[in-house]
Amino acid sequence: MKKGIVPVLVIAAFSALAVVGCGEKFTPLTQEQITAKVDSTVNAQKDAKIQELRAACQSGLEAQVNAKVEALKSAETASN
Repeated sequence: MKKGIVPVLVIAAFSALAVVGCGEKFTPLTQEQITAKVDSTVNAQKDAKIQELRAACQSGLEAQVNAKVEALKSAETASN
């Protein structure tokens, strides 16, 4: 039983010293700070996602147009 307690106490002491030794105190964010961080993250990701979706839409549209042109060309040559 004593062998199990000693490592736990050593780990607890090391953890306490590591946290205290950082020198930086934890200060929770205010609701305004949280909202500002979330908004900035969402806006940054939103712009990138919109550009990605527009590029995918444009390439899909070009593929559909090319497929229709080829279909019309083959239909024209088949009727001649």
